Amino acid sequence: MKRKPYFVGAVLACLVVAEASLAAAPPAKGGAAASKQKKFVPDANMPRSQIPARYKWRLAPLFKDDAACAAGLKQAAAQRVELAKFKGELADGKKLAACLDLYFKIRLLTNKATLYSSMRLDSEQKSTKLQAQNDRALDAMRELQTQAAFIRQEVLALDAAALEAALAREPRLVEYRPYLDEIRRRRAHVLDAQAERVLALAGDNLWAEIDLNELPTDYEKAFDGLLNDIPLPRVKDDQGQEVQLTLSNYGKLRASDNRAVRSAAVEALFGALRQFQHALAATYSGQVRFDVFLARARGYPTALAAYLDKDNIDPAVYHSLIQAVHANLKPLHRYVALRKKVMKLDAVRLYDLYPPLVPSVKWEVPYEEALRILPVALAPLGEDYVKVLKQGLDPKAGWTDVYPHADKESGAYSSSVYGIHPFVKMNYFDEVDDLSTLAHEYGHALHSHLSMTTQPYVTSSYSMFLAEIASTCNEKLLSDYLVAHAKNDAEKLYILYHLAETIRTTIYRQTLFAEFELKTHSAVEAGTPLTAELLNTTYADLIQTYYGKDYTLGPNDEMEWAYIPHLYYKYYVYSYATGLSSGIAIAERVQQQGAPARDAYLGMLKGGTSKPPLELLRGAGVDLAKPQAIEAAARLLDGTLAEMESILDKSAR
Repeated sequence: MKRKPYFVGAVLACLVVAEASLAAAPPAKGGAAASKQKKFVPDANMPRSQIPARYKWRLAPLFKDDAACAAGLKQAAAQRVELAKFKGELADGKKLAACLDLYFKIRLLTNKATLYSSMRLDSEQKSTKLQAQNDRALDAMRELQTQAAFIRQEVLALDAAALEAALAREPRLVEYRPYLDEIRRRRAHVLDAQAERVLALAGDNLWAEIDLNELPTDYEKAFDGLLNDIPLPRVKDDQGQEVQLTLSNYGKLRASDNRAVRSAAVEALFGALRQFQHALAATYSGQVRFDVFLARARGYPTALAAYLDKDNIDPAVYHSLIQAVHANLKPLHRYVALRKKVMKLDAVRLYDLYPPLVPSVKWEVPYEEALRILPVALAPLGEDYVKVLKQGLDPKAGWTDVYPHADKESGAYSSSVYGIHPFVKMNYFDEVDDLSTLAHEYGHALHSHLSMTTQPYVTSSYSMFLAEIASTCNEKLLSDYLVAHAKNDAEKLYILYHLAETIRTTIYRQTLFAEFELKTHSAVEAGTPLTAELLNTTYADLIQTYYGKDYTLGPNDEMEWAYIPHLYYKYYVYSYATGLSSGIAIAERVQQQGAPARDAYLGMLKGGTSKPPLELLRGAGVDLAKPQAIEAAARLLDGTLAEMESILDKSAR
């Protein structure tokens, strides 16, 4: 499956001290040595045919070609007809086992087709043939989920004694016990068949077994349409040229070194949003009310409980995150104060939080150099981990689609399906940030590999709640390595700044969003209408609380909530903050205990869904119902800022 795109981009997370790697030779950074190794010059405009085959993923392990994929879909359709014949027969243990055998066989085949079709399309986005193939594969997965709904209903109809008797009589069912237990865990919230059909037609996705990129609700579609239709004014760019403000160029203009440029961009967007605040408030209110409706329809006390129950997460984790962040806001306030000092500002405004605080560094890392750096930087994760990493990175293996080209989807991700090695999509431009992204995506890839090679298919996937820990762990290990081998203070400062900015945007800012989401859902649950005025006031209070006394609230800052798409993702954003803070907490444990803690962490990565995600995480030494993880992240930010201040003070002398 594809991993859900990470909102803040590639981030730095897990604090593992890489003492063993620090003695290794430092990476080459440009210059003659690097240029000799450089065999290919990335160009986003070149055709795919000009990229050497060794830099492209090879999809033959999934299907030999498009015709084979089409044949696989045809086979899956025939098997779905056979699956339907089990309807009404699952009280018999042998038939239940045979039904589950067939269901998971079809699911695996269909999953291979969706992955193959998606990756083919990502490399040739304008192909109508591939678009149609991708649609057919997604339709096949949706059809399977619809036709297999009877399995859940009939399993839930069995009383506990009957199910235990079936498990005792039929050995083949033992493999499916985690799947059956997970269905029955939420049996109190499953309705009769007719009610389930109505909720499914209404768009309920609380029971989807496979993430189909979570099809957007009507409210999310309305939000997207409204946001794209709001007329935005023209503003001046860094060259003083008048340009049309768009959602695409807003991020670049907001990060301008020219304060007049970034101020104008932010005020132009937020001012435009204010003119449509009532429509935006009504759209968001509709989504929140829909979330609450689905939760109440299934007998949950709150929408928070409903959506966290999908991943078997205790709502106490969500509340603990918010409480712990509030108790550890001082490092964030210190960060704002440092911006005020370094940027020589009379007051820090929202548009002052995004321009780079330190000079950019030209740091070239050709892909071949990345293949040498990463195994050394990630050595603390053990020989077995590094062995698989090297295997995947090797261009001959066909795991990675490395370079950009015309008609290739932007960004990066890791994809996997059981029984086949993971795949990694990159758009590598030979820059140090690309090296960090490569480390991030191979964190996902190795997590998938460890889970798939340890668990049976039924429990081989892993919760999205845990997904970002492995990726961010890799990035922090790489960050430690690069800081230790920096040629000068400018390079060191560059890496430290990006670590600090990552903590700000991933833990503090995402928790701010999560708290806003909780407050708005709680208001609806209490019978309070979500007016534009209430949403604006709530958001403004949160901004001021989070950023502290050195932050000055602007006249339209309160409108920021109105263009954040992740607020429509139904209690998802908190997992960004828990993922990063969990990595930091795991790292401190590794620092203190060494190999045993490392092995416990890798044990979590091997766990798949064999245990609830919080239990797996506790096995790695992190209990998110307690504040220690956030406290560790706050200490890291504080220490990083102190190191930055020392370098900045030295350079000022």
